[in-house]
Amino acid sequence: MPEQGTENKRFVLDANVFLEYIFNRKLRDIAIELISQAIKGKYELIIPSLALDEISEVLCGNINHIDKISTHLKFLERLIYEGFLKVVIPNSKVRLQAIKMARQGHKKSGYPEFTDCLYHSLAILNDAVFITNDRKHFAKVKHSGNIVLLSELPRHLF
Repeated sequence: MPEQGTENKRFVLDANVFLEYIFNRKLRDIAIELISQAIKGKYELIIPSLALDEISEVLCGNINHIDKISTHLKFLERLIYEGFLKVVIPNSKVRLQAIKMARQGHKKSGYPEFTDCLYHSLAILNDAVFITNDRKHFAKVKHSGNIVLLSELPRHLF
């Protein structure tokens, strides 16, 4: 069986994938390469509309200069307007799938966050793979499939 995510050409990106390159974190190069490959037409990238709000919220609380924030937001808009990043408003089917997923878990280990489940459900229902850097979410829902950690993306994807 191929490693999860290696055969797929469609990915749902968690907001934290974009934050890797914005804040120059350790997985920055992988995030940039993934976006670069989508620009070259190798992959289809999808995000739920919620991702734009989550990214904006993090930028609001962590970057003082409004011009820097503007640069990052305009880059995302350019990816969207040029068709390299598809923004989806989750419909009731995606939301119900997310609710079911968020209710799985245990009192001791915790339950998955609903917003993370929205991303993941969007991937499941669109024959895509959810790429995240959230190890806690991954651990709670990896049994559902269609998920891979950014740090574990197979190198031959690039």
